[in-house]
Amino acid sequence: MKAARLIKQGNDLTIADVEFSQPKGKQVLVKVRSAGVCHSDVHYKNGKWGEYTPESLGFSRPSLPLTLGHEIAGTIEEIGDDVMGLTPNQPVAVNPWEGEGQCYYCSIGEEQMCDNPQRLGINIDGGYAEYVLVPDSRYLKLIKHLSYDDAAVLTCSGVTTYRAIKEIGIAPDKKFLIVGSGGGLGTMALKIGKVLGIGELIGVDINDKAIEATKEAGADFGINAMSENVEKEVMDITDGHGVDGIIDLSSSQKTLDVYPKLLSKLGTYIMVGQFGAQLNMNAVTAVRKAIRFKGTYTGNHKDFVEVIDLAENKHIKPNVKYVGNLEKVNEALKNLEDLKVSGRQVVRP
Repeated sequence: MKAARLIKQGNDLTIADVEFSQPKGKQVLVKVRSAGVCHSDVHYKNGKWGEYTPESLGFSRPSLPLTLGHEIAGTIEEIGDDVMGLTPNQPVAVNPWEGEGQCYYCSIGEEQMCDNPQRLGINIDGGYAEYVLVPDSRYLKLIKHLSYDDAAVLTCSGVTTYRAIKEIGIAPDKKFLIVGSGGGLGTMALKIGKVLGIGELIGVDINDKAIEATKEAGADFGINAMSENVEKEVMDITDGHGVDGIIDLSSSQKTLDVYPKLLSKLGTYIMVGQFGAQLNMNAVTAVRKAIRFKGTYTGNHKDFVEVIDLAENKHIKPNVKYVGNLEKVNEALKNLEDLKVSGRQVVRP
């Protein structure tokens, strides 16, 4: 089969012919119909987060070569002998955040934090390929109304933003700021937030195209940080109090230096982006305002199931752009690296 392989970090992915294994036990072989292109793949490809290497962050580098791609939807091709309730040709979304089931974090239902994870496209072969071998059938979710493109991007951008919204708290009488609101994660956060009734949503991004996408996704307000005074606009909207919560989908140095100042008393700052910045804030201010900073790394399997069901029942439509076949994956990654993307890109192997 064809697969887009990371041979050496810092280089483009290489399209190669590779063998795939037949499923055994609880494993399932899935024919990939759509694979979302996530900004995390830019970090994995380059081998760094901002100026930080995996070693400096306490992470290990993946064994190479590796097939990237963790946003996956497709059809069941073959099943292992121990798989129950699934049959070939069924359409599925794949939860890539798989745990080995034995560690403490798996035992409390937070598989995405597993000590020995089996994360598709991150430390085992993923979905930038014609087929992907899923380690355990429990991480598959049958889909009914969703397209493969929509289902694929929900497995990361949907799960991640859904979890961030749960972490920040749903309160219809409050106001929240989404940083990076015009991208794939941002538009997904706005759409999910609106369906859940999170409250008033303010989106901020860095160009007019992104602000247009922000408003189309349901934001009550859209602010262009390159042409408007974000602090003044936010304070005007909130009558000088600041926002009750911020979801930062970038967590760059520019955002972390500015946006925490816009939190109200008792505010919560959720860091989702992994751009490799440092959080610098006066401790007295944080204490006196009783504000909270929290990181969130995607979501657990319960979050995955819930967001797929939410999209199926509420007809949430991700902002998806089809880039091309597998040979276009490097182009899609370059688009992300150059910050040229509004919405979420997919390739179809």
